[in-house]
This record gives sequence, structure tokens and C-alpha cells, in this order.
Amino acid sequence: MLIRILLLVALLAAPGVRPAFSHEGHSHGDEPAPPAAAAPRAEAHSELFEIVAVLGPDRRLWLYLDRHATSEPIDGATVQVTLDGEDLGTATRAGEAIYVLANPALERPGPRNLVFTITAGEDMDLLPATLEIPAAAGALTTAPASSELLSMALREPYLWAAGLFLLLLGVAIGRAAAPRPLPPLVVVEPPATATRPHALPSGAPMPERVAAAPAVVALLAVLLVPMIAWAQPMDAPRRQPDGSIFVPKPSQRLLGLRTGMAEPGEATIVVHLTGQVVADPNASGRVQASEAGRIEPPDGGFPALGQRVARGEVLGFVVPIMAAQDRVGVRANIAELDALIVIGEARVRRLTALTGTVSAREISDARAELEGLRQRRAANLPAVTGREPIVAPSAGLISVVRVAAGQVIQAQEPLFDIVDPARLWVEAIAFDPAAVVGASGASAVTASGQTLRLGFVGRGMTLRQQGLPLHFRIEGTAPGLAVGQPVTVLVETPRRAAGIVLPAEAVVRNPEGGQVVYEMPSAERFLPRPVRVQPLDGQRVLVTAGLERGARVVTSGAGLIAQVR
Repeated sequence: MLIRILLLVALLAAPGVRPAFSHEGHSHGDEPAPPAAAAPRAEAHSELFEIVAVLGPDRRLWLYLDRHATSEPIDGATVQVTLDGEDLGTATRAGEAIYVLANPALERPGPRNLVFTITAGEDMDLLPATLEIPAAAGALTTAPASSELLSMALREPYLWAAGLFLLLLGVAIGRAAAPRPLPPLVVVEPPATATRPHALPSGAPMPERVAAAPAVVALLAVLLVPMIAWAQPMDAPRRQPDGSIFVPKPSQRLLGLRTGMAEPGEATIVVHLTGQVVADPNASGRVQASEAGRIEPPDGGFPALGQRVARGEVLGFVVPIMAAQDRVGVRANIAELDALIVIGEARVRRLTALTGTVSAREISDARAELEGLRQRRAANLPAVTGREPIVAPSAGLISVVRVAAGQVIQAQEPLFDIVDPARLWVEAIAFDPAAVVGASGASAVTASGQTLRLGFVGRGMTLRQQGLPLHFRIEGTAPGLAVGQPVTVLVETPRRAAGIVLPAEAVVRNPEGGQVVYEMPSAERFLPRPVRVQPLDGQRVLVTAGLERGARVVTSGAGLIAQVR
């Protein structure tokens, strides 16, 4: 029982063992401190620069230098460091916009005043900061108080769960190794002398091993639990109890975070309309059959989807289909015309031989009659042996193919659609026509976020789906669009509203479905701010409430911060 009590004490004390460089961090004013698992750090900023100093486990000072307004890393700068008035030298470049400094003075524990002299190009500034350097020894051996144990239990539930698991495992091993009664059929020989110990059955554990099993488990627990604690990431992004999010500078570099200052202004109010991409009627065409028949491919085969064709190019042939009775009538008519042509040719030859005796007018009439018979035969012949070519009405790309070799089609059946991708329109439906009166401009946004610049073409005078159709021309190149693709049309109105203009990607959805932006009050701390926004175009939004002037807001990478747990 005593060994089990010692085991319990050892397991409860093990999660409290922490590395020497894990402490409460450094804070300024009322700002919450970094997480307890974060390395000692200090930060400072001015209108130009922002620097974060992190003391590593090897007692080297790692420096991360950014532009304060945009959080853009500054590479190639010169950083001179002073500790309590003592010049520590110039930090060396360890990576892109990362600097490192090693000095024995960084091993002295206690609060230390740092001054960074930063020179980047023509900009120069002095940034003071205070760094709390923990003691190098004692953190691994000092037993935590009961209040510290409780706070560590709340911060490190996984470590305490591991300790409880090892405790139960030790109890189970102890009970499994305890001696049990012998089976009824096994006879144990009596001892030869009174002082000889009782013989144990084969395979039974020794009493020393039984007593040592809980102690071994306790020793493993004391050794393994600190290793688990040491293996925890020291500077991992995490969400704080107050709702803020701690994102260390190395993680910010990986996420590519950028910020901007919130400045109030005015912007044009826009109206949202539902629309879709349509083809320009002056640069597109639909090929239809003029009569019923059977489709035959041209010499090079039918055009494929996406193939460019020229105006007047042959796309296929239609062989007319006639009923048997109609076909017999046409053939009889052709045979009759053949006979009349033979008679006419003989008459023309006879009259030509009598030139001078017969008037020239009679010879001319005979020749005209013969030519008419030949034209009538040529007009009737395609009905049984000819085929009608299918030509492209305009130049462009084949958008739709509805034919196959041998297919029987009806008159006016669509066969091909031709679209010019460089000349596309957008059709939108306005359910409130008064809201778009006097529109000064428009743009459209696809489902993938692609922005299209639009030029107004015209508006209809007949309602469609209880709305008024509007046509816009897509200006510039817009690769990847397809006819029928849905878009959101943003029509600019003459009205204006006051607010803060931000990039559209700066606004994200929180788990409750509301719209938030992330304010950056300090170098590694982010606060979600619920806001009310109005879209301006596909790339900007207008924040009308929830954000104060001068706040530093995340403009790129806000969606990645929202995923931190």
C-alpha cells in the first residue's frame, strides 16, 4: 500500500515538471500574456518597424523584423542590440527576415531592458523592450505548489490523463503479479527444515518482483511524463481562453499574413443582381438544319468541341430524306426532262445547220428552251442524289455539338453552337428597376472569385421572371468563362456611404455564421471583431460598423487564422 501511495504522488508531481524556458512570457499593460508553453519573448513597435525577440532554449535571441503597418517581413536590415546598457553586438541573418544573437549576457535571469537599433535602407529607429529571462536551473527541480498544480492541470489535461493512465496500469500490473492459490491437483512438498522458505510453483513470480513492479512503473512515469511535456510544441498557434488567438511570428511567416490600417472613407453603394454569362449575339451563331435528312461528315470529320472555325466553313452535309412515292415522282420527272433535253439538243443542232435559212431568233429560242430544261433537271436531281452543305454562320469556337454520322434530323433542329470567347456578355435580372437607375458602373464575380469588368449595353422593356433584364459587355480578357455560368453582378449606384474599405478576403465567417475581421493589437495576438459589411465589388467590402479607426486589421490570411483551435 505504501508503494502505491508513493506511485500516486510521483505521478501527480510528474506533470508539473516543465522545461526551464517555459514561463508566463512578457506582457505590456493590460494585454494578456502569451501561452505558458511559449518561449520567453518581448516585442516592440513604432510607426515603421515591429520586432519580436524570442529567447530559445539554447539561450540565443531570435529576432523577427516586420513593417508595423503591413506585417511585411524586412530582410537585409541591421539590428543592433543593447541589454541593460551593455552592447551585445549586431544580430546576424539566420533566414529571410530572421536574425539571431548569441551572448553570455542572455543567461542572466530576471527582467532585462533591451534596445534595438534598426536600420533598413534609409529608415532608422530605436525600439525599447523588456525581456523576462528565466533562471537556467531550478525550473526542473522545484516542486510546484498546490495552486500551481491546479493551474497546470487546467492547462495540460493530456499530461494528467497520461499520469492517470500510468497509475491505473501500475495497479493492474501489481494485481496481476500478486500470488494466487495453487490449483487443487498441485501438491507442494513440505519444507525440509523449519527455516527453509516455502517453494513456489513453476512460473510463479518472485515476491521481490511483485513488490518492485509498482516502483518500476512509478519510475517510468516520472521519466516519461516530463519527456511528453518536453515534446509539446513550444510556439504553436492556439486560441486563448479570452477568445484571442496567439500566432507566433514563424507561423505568421508560413501563413503569409498581411495587415492594413483601418482608415475611414466613403465608397459607392452597390446593388447585387443575379446573372449569367451569355454569348454576344453579334459574334455567335447557331447552326440549324433547313430540311429533314441524314447527317454526313465532311472530308475532315465533324468539328470537335472547342475547335475554332471560320465563317462559311463546311461543318457537314444533310442528305434529304423523301418518301418512296415522292422519290418515284421526282425520278419520273427527271426521266421526262432527260427526254426533252435530248429532243431540244437535236432541234438546236438542226436549226444551227440551217443558219441563213432559219431566222436567228428561232435558233436563240431553241437554245434558251434547252438551257431551261437542263436547269430544271439540275434542280430536281439533288432531291434523290444530292446533299446540302452545313456552313458556319460566324467565326468562333464550337460550343455545342449535337450531331453524329448517320443521324436523322428534322428541319430547324439545332446542330452546332458557335461562340467567340473574346466577346461575351452578362445578362442580369433586376427585380427593382428603380435601384439601378443611373448606374455608373458594374462588375461581376464568379463562384470561384474571378472578377469581371462590365460595360452597360442596354435594358429590356419587357419583364422576365418578374424582373427587368439587363445586358452588360465583359470588358478585357476573361479566360475560363463558359456560356450559362452563373455570376453575381454588382451595379454601382450614385449613392455613397461612409465606412472602412477592406479587401474582401479580410472578412471571414465565424462558427456562429457571423462576419468577423481579425484585429492585430500586438505582434502575435489577434482578436476577432464582429462587423457589418456591404460588398463594393468582387475585391473590396465596406465595413460600416464594428471596427474603429486606426486598428490594424488582417487583410490576407484571415481565413487561416479562423481555423486555429
